[in-house]
Amino acid sequence: MALWKNQAALSSPLLSLYSRHTFLLVYSIAVTIIAIDPPMSERQAQELLQQADKRLNSWSWFGGGNKEEEAAELYEKAGNTFKLAQRWNDAGEAFTKAAQLFMKTSDTLYDASKAYESAAKCYKKNQPEMAISMLDSAIKIDKEGAHFRNAAKHHQEIAEIYESDLIDLQGAMYNWEQAATLHMADDQQAMVNKCLLKVAHFAAQLEQYDKAIENLETVATASADNQLTKWSIKEYFLKAGLCHLCTGDLVRTRQALDKYCNMDMSFENTREYKFLVGILECVDNGDVELFTQKVFEFDQLTKLDHWKTTILLRIKKSMDEEPSLL
Repeated sequence: MALWKNQAALSSPLLSLYSRHTFLLVYSIAVTIIAIDPPMSERQAQELLQQADKRLNSWSWFGGGNKEEEAAELYEKAGNTFKLAQRWNDAGEAFTKAAQLFMKTSDTLYDASKAYESAAKCYKKNQPEMAISMLDSAIKIDKEGAHFRNAAKHHQEIAEIYESDLIDLQGAMYNWEQAATLHMADDQQAMVNKCLLKVAHFAAQLEQYDKAIENLETVATASADNQLTKWSIKEYFLKAGLCHLCTGDLVRTRQALDKYCNMDMSFENTREYKFLVGILECVDNGDVELFTQKVFEFDQLTKLDHWKTTILLRIKKSMDEEPSLL
């Protein structure tokens, strides 16, 4: 077969035994057989499904024993085998059947959660909504079992699906919030901060600036006494300051900058603080040209990411749209 797949084989000496037409005909038949005959892994998966169905529907004078758990394990094996054949929907369905059976026994609830998680990974390939549904089922089990870290991880996975696959920023933000709450219950402050920063990120994109500011300030406060994270405070204050400028309330923005300097005595000497003060004056004076220059100069020293660039463009746009008093 490898020889036939190589077009160079069409000029091979072996063709002296066959006409070109005969060779192509044989090749076509072989390809058709391969297409009709499913891969071995797929056949094995179907056989495992049949075994699971048979075990589940079996009956004995001596009771059913652990037939549901055994059937669930067979469904899991079928799911993994379907994955080898890249039959993602079939794999997801098999894992879902396994999870539903594991749910029937309190001793296997953890297995049910893991099965729903496996189903979600399969459905994520081409059915993101189904993936979210599976993860929601896993979250419910994990929360009831006080497995808060696992539940938080699943919320994060849902958030990423909303962001990347469904382009639903509101859904992404909500699930990052839920993840933060669960990490807080599990006393994982570093993960709480990570999630709240994500909430702030999406809140600002959705023009919910007060929400973004609140979460950025919360993370900054939590980071102040941590030697590993206190160096990031100026970044959080910068983002919060930009969100304040987006609200158009310059008085409140000045008050916020004063508060940030009190929270961190070194902030007043940072490039971020001087940049915020500079563009605040530009906004107050309606000087779009100087605003653009200051943004350019800051970007030369500290590269602006996409999020900051977007927020700065919104601030600039608000300056352009302000009615002239002249």
